Amino acid sequence: MSRIFMADIRPFLGTRFNLKKISLSSALCPPYDVIKPAEAAKLRRGKFNAIHLELPEGAGQSKYRRAAALWKSWGNAGVLSRDFQPSFYVTEERFKADGKAQRRVGFLAALSVTPEGAKAILPHERTLPKPKADRLELLKAMQANVSPIFGIFPDPRGTAREVLRRVQARPALAQGENVQGVQYRLWQMSDPKLIVVMQKSLADKKILIADGHHRFEVSRAYYAQARCAGASTVLAYLCPEEDPGLVVLSTHRIVDNAAISMTSDVLCRVSPCRSRRQLLKRLARAKNPYAYGYYESGRKGFGFAQPRGNSGCRSGLCVEWIGRHLLNDVAPDHILYTPNAAEAERQAKKLGGAVVFIKPLGVAQIRGAVKAVGLLPPKSTYFYPKIATGLVFKAL
Repeated sequence: MSRIFMADIRPFLGTRFNLKKISLSSALCPPYDVIKPAEAAKLRRGKFNAIHLELPEGAGQSKYRRAAALWKSWGNAGVLSRDFQPSFYVTEERFKADGKAQRRVGFLAALSVTPEGAKAILPHERTLPKPKADRLELLKAMQANVSPIFGIFPDPRGTAREVLRRVQARPALAQGENVQGVQYRLWQMSDPKLIVVMQKSLADKKILIADGHHRFEVSRAYYAQARCAGASTVLAYLCPEEDPGLVVLSTHRIVDNAAISMTSDVLCRVSPCRSRRQLLKRLARAKNPYAYGYYESGRKGFGFAQPRGNSGCRSGLCVEWIGRHLLNDVAPDHILYTPNAAEAERQAKKLGGAVVFIKPLGVAQIRGAVKAVGLLPPKSTYFYPKIATGLVFKAL
């Protein structure tokens, strides 16, 4: 009989901004990998914004030392304070996606990255050496998890969601809004009975990483080096898969030149579309799992393509087909990514390039694909919004 590895989540002593000294809104920033230069410049004007820890300025090791020094000085000055009770932290995010108001509820926990604990965690994207090296140096210097990884888990009986609702019945600990207009509320869950219920509800579940693959791998690698208790877990935001506010956006591909053809008459059935809007509607309704849309600046305009068969793909996702048969000869540094379809079209026009529009994915499709093939192509998913940095930190 094969052994079942259980997800190991633990309460922790969270380190938080002192709201008597700074508002939560002025402290929050996006994760390091989605902060745009103009956005970074604006956030850095805030003396105590989390960007100074998440994406420190400087060259070489100096930036990591700067972040570590700030972490220490903010603690000494009372800007950051550590809670006294081991807790989970419930979060609510209110935001808009495709013009619709959404609400997502999850919680922050310490997730085991030991060899045993990691077997209950399912990564789904390949990682790159450069961002891993960066996050490892920051982790070693600060001895803290600054931003959480993002995981999702099945909650078929609604046990976890009921615990989250019970905690939310109390007044929120903090609230604020980030630069993208996402509104946050935070609660502290320190009741031992509720903590045990939550732990049991996840004990037989596999947690799928939605975002933060580099931070997850770095945490595993650092624990293997340090072998200290504090490094055995990583800060994780966990959300039930059944939450109606769990939004997955498509990550469209922009090719910065139009030297390749967006279709193959041999492999695809192709039909033109009058507009981006018409194309996206057809794509959302398409039953062919490998269907995709395209735009070629200055030439054919918009089109809808349906591959004939899976052509060796086992994931059931169009991103695999596109990677194998459409963009297989394009160097990675010639491909840009965005979840914004209008922005993709604008960039293609500006660059004289092309766009591959990706079919929307559901959580069940993603889980099925991971089960079938393991790791998926980079930027296969975009769970929106990414969880903000600065809600809660976890010291090692």
